[in-house]
Amino acid sequence: MQVDNIIKTIYISKPSLSDEATEINLQDYPEVKQIILEAGQIPEPEMDPKQVLWLTQSKGEIIKGCPGTDKSYLCCRYQVINHTMNCPLNCTYCILQFYLNQPATVIYTNFDDIVEELRAKLTNQPNRFIRIGTGELGDSLALKGSRLFASKIMNLFREFPNAMFEIKSKLTITDDLFEIPHNGNIVFSWSINPQEVVENEESMADSITQRLLTAKKAQKKGFLTGFHFDPILQYENWQEIYSRVIDQIYSTVDADKIPWISMGSLRFPPSMKEKIINRYPNTKIPYGEMIKGMDGKMRYARPVRVPIYKFIYDKLTSINNPPFIYFCMESPLVWQEVMGSSPESNDHLDWMFAESIYQRFNIISNPPDLRNFQDALNLDGKEF
Repeated sequence: MQVDNIIKTIYISKPSLSDEATEINLQDYPEVKQIILEAGQIPEPEMDPKQVLWLTQSKGEIIKGCPGTDKSYLCCRYQVINHTMNCPLNCTYCILQFYLNQPATVIYTNFDDIVEELRAKLTNQPNRFIRIGTGELGDSLALKGSRLFASKIMNLFREFPNAMFEIKSKLTITDDLFEIPHNGNIVFSWSINPQEVVENEESMADSITQRLLTAKKAQKKGFLTGFHFDPILQYENWQEIYSRVIDQIYSTVDADKIPWISMGSLRFPPSMKEKIINRYPNTKIPYGEMIKGMDGKMRYARPVRVPIYKFIYDKLTSINNPPFIYFCMESPLVWQEVMGSSPESNDHLDWMFAESIYQRFNIISNPPDLRNFQDALNLDGKEF
């Protein structure tokens, strides 16, 4: 299910009128009201920003390290292309409610500038294996402009065997993306939760069955597929429903073509609780027993989330040759309690990804050297 029809108004910055991406974007909205803005002017809509699209050009670098969290939690050094800002899907737990204060959903139209920025940054680190993707600040496939951008970037990654491009979504994939030539270093991935969670908390997203069937189709086209259990929610019958969805994953797709699966529990800034309550009065997730973590975010207490993690981890690793399983924003102590070991540092975790890819897939030609990851810089030139 695509959600382009949620857009009710489109703002277009004048500099973007000359971009090819603008013209292609607008083809899907022939009857939607369009408003032209002068350079530097911002939209002033009176409706939900999710219903307003703003086509504009990026003013600075948009490829950055994942914001991660407090240094007390391990960070995997994932790199993010923030091409789409905001998301039309109405997931109750979405942290974008807190982080984004824009008056519209933004899609940058100067694709060529972004491609050149990415090419330069990947070229700058030839000895390090880099994971980079979209979907951090907006679903990678929910809007036409986002899907168009994904296709453009997929073509670029044929030039860079030292990198993998991940496209994260909660939706099915249009067939045109499956037909793009690639070198095996493109990963389509999906946020995963039990169908009960999808129905209550992800009302505009596709069902888990739809996501997994499109993942199966992606694998048949030669793509790798990733999955993200994030956020994991403490539902009353969580053991039963999480066990069922993991069985569904492994019975639908080939686990040997899954490079990674992440786990992360529900977390959000304290002030976001009221926003969730006001926007989604029927959800129960803000009322769970939570504490303030070391990064200042509300999350389940460690004695609550560790048993949930342990159950899911044991289930995920119950098959032969399971995918690489990792935590998003968790402490070394939680890694140790759940998995029996922990990465020694962010450097080490970054290297572990590369080592797993080297061992399991024919993508990296030489064994990853940990020293290249210890000396690595963020793609924006700053040290981690």
